[in-house]
Formats: sequence, C-alpha cells, structure tokens
Amino acid sequence: MRRRHFTAGFGGSLLAAPTFALPVWAQGDDWPKNNVRIVCPFTPGGSQDNIARRLAVKLSEALGQTFVVENRTGAGGSIAADNVAKSPPDGYSVLLGNIGSHALVPHLYARPAYNAVTDLETVAWIGTQPNLLCCHPSFPHDTLPKLIAAAKADPGKYSFGSSGLGTSPTLTMELFKQKTGADITFISYRGAAAAASDVLAGHVPMVISNIDSLMSQVSAGKLKPMASSGAKRSPVTPDTPTFAETVSPDLVVTSWSIWAVPKGTPQKIKDKLRIATEKALESPDVVASMKAGGFEPGVMTVPEIDAYIQTEIKRWGEVIRGAGIKPQ
Repeated sequence: MRRRHFTAGFGGSLLAAPTFALPVWAQGDDWPKNNVRIVCPFTPGGSQDNIARRLAVKLSEALGQTFVVENRTGAGGSIAADNVAKSPPDGYSVLLGNIGSHALVPHLYARPAYNAVTDLETVAWIGTQPNLLCCHPSFPHDTLPKLIAAAKADPGKYSFGSSGLGTSPTLTMELFKQKTGADITFISYRGAAAAASDVLAGHVPMVISNIDSLMSQVSAGKLKPMASSGAKRSPVTPDTPTFAETVSPDLVVTSWSIWAVPKGTPQKIKDKLRIATEKALESPDVVASMKAGGFEPGVMTVPEIDAYIQTEIKRWGEVIRGAGIKPQ
C-alpha cells in the first residue's frame, strides 16, 4: 500500500502532532495473507519457468500461502518486469528477474516502460546457469572450430534459433560472432522449446538456450551439444567444451535469476521472502533438481547483487553497441 503523508496547519504554522506508526498489515508482519504471484518472463516448461515452479512449492510450504507462477512472456522479459514494477508494493507480486529484464532491456529499447534499478528492488539471489549451443546430430559443422570455418566460408548460410533478442543465449552468440568474425543468422522464437523443435525437424541447424531447457533432448540423443557458456564445463555436459576454452577466455555468459519486487515494498516482507528463499535453496531436493538441469543455486547479499547488476548493464551495453543493435 502506498503511504500518504498529511500535514496539518493552523494560522500558517505547523501543529505538533503525534507520530503514527504504520498499521501492522502495512508493515508486512502478517504477510502473506493471500496467494502471491511469481511473474515469470518466459514460457511454461522452460528453464526459468522450472526454477520459478520449484521455488514456488517450497515458498508455499514455508510461508503458508500459495505462490502461483504467472507466465508473462515477450520483449526480453520487459513485459513481466513492467507488470511487477507497476503493481502495488504489497508483497503479492514478485518478479523472477534475470539478465534480460535487468541488464539487456535498458540497451534494447529506446524508451523502456520501466527502470529495473529505480522501479524494482532486489530481494534475493537465486543462482546461475550457462547457455548451451546444440545442433541437429546430422549437422556436419558440429564443433566450434568447424562452425567458425564454415560460417566464414559461407557468410549468412548458417543460422541458430533462440528465444528472442533480449536474452542471454542470443547475446552469447552475438558475442561469439564479435570474437570470431563468424557470420551466423539469428532466428527469433517465442521460447526455447519452439526453437529446439525446429532443429529437431531439420528447419534450423542450431539452437542455443539455458542449459536446463535443452537437457532432455540432449540426454535422449536428439540434440548434440557443441559448447556451453560457463566459466568451466558444466557437470551435466562434462564432455562439451566451453566457448571460453575454445574461442576466448572472456566469452563467459551465465543466465542469472533473482527475486525483485516493486519499489517501496516493506522491508519485513522482503526479509521474509529472502530468508524463505535462502532456506529453499539449501533444501537437498531443490539443490539436486536444479543441479540436474545445470543450474547452480547460490546466495548473495542485496548490495552484492545490485553491484553485479551494474557490471552486467555496462558489459552488455558494450556488446549490444558492438553488434550494431539499435534500440527499438
């Protein structure tokens, strides 16, 4: 609830008045009393959606109210983020924030509908995962050296699918193109599942997405992993080299996830959500489930998260400008 400040006056001078404390419900002591929305920027069944749903179960158990995942997709996460930013700061709307909503959108849109730094407040760090570049098993250029050579020999001939321009998988490939000079065409999809389906059907040779989104097809042998974008090889694809070891040490990209809420949300609510999240991320079943998909849960303080976001904003601004991508 938004606070209103009243000033009483008489004869041009302020009257002394007692200081009234906010009512208990406005401070967040009894939050949550109703269902809480977790607004996810991506499609159901995708990596980020999986993370939101795993944590929603634990938060529901810990806090005694149902946490419901609501998918609001599109525009690199900005639709979901704008929805939460414009929601009442009462703790009942929580954003699954990510690299797209916080670090990429400011550079991709000339007039973003929200400002992630000033309209949203960070609550908790959830973790990171690398992106995974995969190809159809019949694709002949199935390693990065082969792909680079083929793309340079036939500029624009080869393409990859990904879930939109304002996402870390797509920007991973833009950075790859800048580092190597390989000319590869980007094809945008609404989600990783749709992009992977076109690869399986033979319409597109490659797909890149958060690693969790592609592991079922990789495990089934339907997709062949070519490279992951973490600082080191992922435990779930230990035989797959990284972009960093193959191309450049600084070609490291992780998709990170946080909780964020509307600016002005009471501190007690943010503290409750943060503490419950950190406990959930210590739960053996949550850790095992996340790590099985290549996601690394972790803990950071709010100041550490905010400082990290600032470095990501700066870094990706440089990459986006270097790629010649103009704000829409």
